[in-house]
Amino acid sequence: MSLLATAGSFGWGQSTTSAPADAQTPNAPAPQVSSQQKLDRVTTTVVVHGEVKDDYLSDASTSAGLDNLPVRETPLSVLAITSGLMSDQIARVLSDVVKNDASIGEDYAPVGYYGDYEIRGFPIDLATGMQINGMTIAGEQDVALENKQRVEFIKGIAGLESGIASAGGVIDYATKEPYAGERPTLDIETDHRGTSYGAVQFVARGFHGGSGLLITAAGEDIHTYVEGANGWRGMGAANGRWQLGSVTQLMTDFEYQHKVGRSEAGYQLLGGTTVPSPVYPSVMLGFQPWSKPNTFDTLNAGARLERRLAANWNLHLGGSYSHSLVDDNVIWPYGPALDADGNSLCPDSPYYFFCPDGSYEIYDYRSPGELRIDAIGEALLQGHFSTGKISHDVAGGGSLFHRSVDLSSSIVYQPLGVENVYQPNIVYAPDDAQAGASALADYNHQSAGIVQERAHLPGHVVLQAGGRFVRVTDFNYTAARSLWLPQYAATYSPVESLTLYGNYGTLLSLGPQAPWWVDNTSAFLTPFMTRQAEVGAKYERGILLTAALFRMRQPFFYPRVIDGADAFCPTGSAGDQCFESDGHETHEGIEMNAQGKAANWIQLSASGTAMRAVSTGTGTPSFDDKQVINVPRFHTNLFADLLVAHARGLHLMPGWSYTSRKEATRDDVVSVGGYNIFNLGARYTPGGEKGRITLHMYADNILDKRYWKDTGASYGDTFIHQGAPTTVRLSAHYSF
Repeated sequence: MSLLATAGSFGWGQSTTSAPADAQTPNAPAPQVSSQQKLDRVTTTVVVHGEVKDDYLSDASTSAGLDNLPVRETPLSVLAITSGLMSDQIARVLSDVVKNDASIGEDYAPVGYYGDYEIRGFPIDLATGMQINGMTIAGEQDVALENKQRVEFIKGIAGLESGIASAGGVIDYATKEPYAGERPTLDIETDHRGTSYGAVQFVARGFHGGSGLLITAAGEDIHTYVEGANGWRGMGAANGRWQLGSVTQLMTDFEYQHKVGRSEAGYQLLGGTTVPSPVYPSVMLGFQPWSKPNTFDTLNAGARLERRLAANWNLHLGGSYSHSLVDDNVIWPYGPALDADGNSLCPDSPYYFFCPDGSYEIYDYRSPGELRIDAIGEALLQGHFSTGKISHDVAGGGSLFHRSVDLSSSIVYQPLGVENVYQPNIVYAPDDAQAGASALADYNHQSAGIVQERAHLPGHVVLQAGGRFVRVTDFNYTAARSLWLPQYAATYSPVESLTLYGNYGTLLSLGPQAPWWVDNTSAFLTPFMTRQAEVGAKYERGILLTAALFRMRQPFFYPRVIDGADAFCPTGSAGDQCFESDGHETHEGIEMNAQGKAANWIQLSASGTAMRAVSTGTGTPSFDDKQVINVPRFHTNLFADLLVAHARGLHLMPGWSYTSRKEATRDDVVSVGGYNIFNLGARYTPGGEKGRITLHMYADNILDKRYWKDTGASYGDTFIHQGAPTTVRLSAHYSF
């Protein structure tokens, strides 16, 4: 359509002049001319071709549930980030994507390493918290985004859908599919630091009879803002859709990525009481030029078969294999500075924080051959039938899941010397120690039976009940354990565009791993239960508006000073520290989101969350009734795509986010300040939206704000990481 603006009274409206032939301008009445007016009024008209695209709101079904319902009808909180939005933000890794959801945050995501994230304040378990097309993958990887249609943040998911998973929810990557007539594409990109990137995508051997194969390949020479953390990666993917007769379809996915680069390490509090200042995001703590980079090799493969058995009955079969192999090589700054005998130079400070003067010890950490494998298979029968005025959607089936972790039996962890956060790095001689061979360190096996019914009642009411009977064999169990994980939900749609819902469910999660310095060093704790309740509303008419109130509760894990031996540390003594669960943490809050086309000239992606996450009954009075570390009380994000009236094919894309302060210690004595971040982008398509070339510019943190982005934990230890300074990216996309 054509949008017209007239000078003097700027607006989206009609003009008295004729529109171009390709515009669709409604007939307008002839202008009224006053009898006293001797000359025609002179007007200046700006013609704007087209309208803003509508590609921030996904129209696909979500993987959140057994029924593949649209997001609006799903009785869960789901936010889908589309490839269109990721393209406008020039997103390359998950940390570029999570900033669109205010309920998602970084827990431990250093530059050059795979990230840990949190949903609704609960850290994601990388063993079970990541999925591709609804099937669990090994999360110890930066999943490539080049062949992804969208990334779904599925919050508060219950055990029925996912079995064993992270307490706060899961992150699912939905892959692209080949389509008839799809053009080959070429993408190139750079940034002001010198990164170079290229990617190609095309349908191999054409598309025939509903079948085709989408091929994606990309390479990137990565230049980061952290000195010494540059690297490179290469990826390839093949996503197929195969029509096997009139009633059967097979979907296949394969992707491989090789990535090499050094990773930065986080800061620790000085003496456990002070945030380091001033420090700079470009500095890599303890950098040693001789240190080896990390190497990541990841492979994800899956297949899904859909067969229509009868008019209202379908069979779903699926399986996937995910493999993450990491050679972990880090110069690790940790704890206080040590003397030649290994004694702390600040003995009055905790040995898991830097010294009060900023000094710390660096270690040569090498753990080659870290192999993590997730494999899953599932079968599901889905059907529909009616009994009188009530119609029923039923599903039943089973699944098998296996997770294994191989680690070096003797990693290298050698002290090198003393550094200081306020002084230049000192180069030390390398250590000649060698790590041992890898061996099985942890495994989890799950078999489950699944059943669910959705009953459609008169009056636009839907009741849902179901559950998963799980049998778990875990490295920490002496015998298999069986559990029933129920879920209940209800939806009410008074009008077609509005859905009100509520749900209650339980979830089983794998236990966390203890830090090395406690009595139960590096032990994996047993799986634990989370219970959640949620009510919400979803309204969709051009733009999707959602709101949800939630309450979730799980055990509270931390290194505790014990009075003597207990169930977690049977050989412990009074005064020792033991990593264990005691008490609970309860997370409750409200989240609101808006996605889609608000008007012909603007589309939005906006998100806001207010959350109270409190620990209680911990056995340590100073930790009770305190906000959990790394969970902001308020978090908002806004991103807009604005059509520029005066320039055909040009769009401006402003962004803003606010994060309130985050606690850095479990007693809430130390925190890092809140911050505002402003971003700005532009998209230009010469010749309008149907042009073959699209140019992007996107600048993060345009005011170059200095801030601490996370205060999260890794293996029981707490770290703080600085946010990125201003980064300007440029990209070009060409469709052949």
